[in-house]
Amino acid sequence: MNSKSRYVWAYAMIAPTLLGTVLFWSWPAVYSIYLSFLKSENFGLVNHWVGFANYERLFQDPEFWRNLRNTLYYAVLFVPLTLVFSTFFAVLLNAKIRGLSAYRVFFFLPQVTMPAAAAMVWVVLFAQDYGFINYVLGTHVAWISDTRFAMFALVIVGVWGAIGLNMLLILAGLQGIPRVLYEAAEIDGAVRFRKFRYITLPLLTPTLFFTSVVLMIGATQIFDSIYLLIGKTNVALPAVRSLVYAYYQNAFVYYDQNYAAAIVDVLLVINLILTGLQFAFQKKWVIYD
Repeated sequence: MNSKSRYVWAYAMIAPTLLGTVLFWSWPAVYSIYLSFLKSENFGLVNHWVGFANYERLFQDPEFWRNLRNTLYYAVLFVPLTLVFSTFFAVLLNAKIRGLSAYRVFFFLPQVTMPAAAAMVWVVLFAQDYGFINYVLGTHVAWISDTRFAMFALVIVGVWGAIGLNMLLILAGLQGIPRVLYEAAEIDGAVRFRKFRYITLPLLTPTLFFTSVVLMIGATQIFDSIYLLIGKTNVALPAVRSLVYAYYQNAFVYYDQNYAAAIVDVLLVINLILTGLQFAFQKKWVIYD
């Protein structure tokens, strides 16, 4: 097979994914940018070019800045906690223990659980009067209706749901570390913590970097937990409302698609900036050699 034929087969193999990316990701992103410069009337049948008017309105809206703060606050709590717990459980499951497959399935179950069903269970667990969490802690806290605690409830649910998949990713990274390095360290008298500190953690940094990028993007797009757990009539909603939830409200409740498009476009820029910063700082802690 000549080089031209290999290129043809290569592009043929990636064509379905490439086509799906263009149709369902790239084109909607471009169209949302176009919508953000318009003002639609008569259910979208009449459009007027208004330039940056939607963005001016957005940046002058105090609610936007509150939603942005909520989104970043959630990400700051969610990403490190998920990384720490996912790494902890991945290291445990990487050891030779009985029932390893059963433990992996157990930790992965949240990934295949229906979000609505999981939210119903968490509502009961967080209940102020009869909730299991308050019973264990001996407290009487309104976890999902108190503005002081609603964000922490969302973070708990988010971390619980994200550990399984990220644990498997980190576990794959752990299993790619050569066993001979640990054997050499044992000969030198290294204990378990020192092996983790000087062998496991440095060689795991590429996987942790990839996981952190994916988690950050996902954290800034939080919506389902707010919608299902907090609800649209909850007094704590303003304290946890994210940019994606604000997009949903403006697009599908208030039917202001142009303003909603401006919100999601700003979120796109924020994600590009955060991802760019992560790539810029990776050389300070990620080890590829």
